[in-house]
Amino acid sequence: MNTKYLNPQGKLYTCNANGLHKVYFDADLLLITRAGFEIKDAEIIRDLSPSPDLFQTYLQEWKDKLDYREWWPLYERRFLKELEWETRVRALREVYKRLIYGKNVVLICFCKDHRYCHRRLVGEFYAQYGVISTELNPVEIEQVKLF
Repeated sequence: MNTKYLNPQGKLYTCNANGLHKVYFDADLLLITRAGFEIKDAEIIRDLSPSPDLFQTYLQEWKDKLDYREWWPLYERRFLKELEWETRVRALREVYKRLIYGKNVVLICFCKDHRYCHRRLVGEFYAQYGVISTELNPVEIEQVKLF
């Protein structure tokens, strides 16, 4: 067995667009969204974003209507199932190849809170292959609702 594939030399990061100022190192910037504004020097990888159906469900049924504790488990389960699709597996492999070749990779989307975001799920996917992702713009405290 070739152990090179069990210890990729590249580092994996996740980040939202607001945290890109923390990318002060050489890295492939991969925008893993279905829509939104373009980011200079970022390659768009739509196959690592939520499907249109999942994204529309989030926008129309969950966002601003349900507490995250209600919708996040549903979203997470559906998105992880989507990562099994053939097109998603190919995209995941392409990212892994970059890491094997020693490239640093930053997975970018527009969500404010990485804890309830597909970029975290994509980053965590690689843990089973010895790659630990690091969030560059983490939310570390829970927002308190006053009313």
